[in-house]
Amino acid sequence: MITGGGKVLIGSGCRFGFKLGGFHHSGSIEMQARTSNSHIVIGNNIATNNNIFICASDYIEIGDDSLIGQNVTIMDFEAHGIAPDQRRLVGEIGQVIIGKNVWIGNNVTILKNSMIGDNSIVATGAVVSGVFPANVIIGGVPAKIIKHIEE
Repeated sequence: MITGGGKVLIGSGCRFGFKLGGFHHSGSIEMQARTSNSHIVIGNNIATNNNIFICASDYIEIGDDSLIGQNVTIMDFEAHGIAPDQRRLVGEIGQVIIGKNVWIGNNVTILKNSMIGDNSIVATGAVVSGVFPANVIIGGVPAKIIKHIEE
């Protein structure tokens, strides 16, 4: 499902959801470009499992040939303000850039101002916030580099 007032651009050869991946019939895949200025750019040959939520207030990009596991959330903003009197307002807005050929495991959350380099892997259950280079495995809460991938 594509919702919101912005633009969602999807490249060629993409596959969303997997009927053997769990929750296929009761789950959802939602891409929400919230405002008229919001953009979600999905590269070519992206494959996802089920129950994916990608929500942009500004800009989210996922590079070609990336894989996204089940129960993944990607957001480029804080859903609510931090100050008590701003809790009903949108919080800080950033961007998310995911490189090419990135493998995102199950149950991952990727937060605003995150960049993940090409060929990297995000381990199951990670909460990603920050900038990570190409060719690394990241994981944990908060995510950190676990290992460099040899080319």
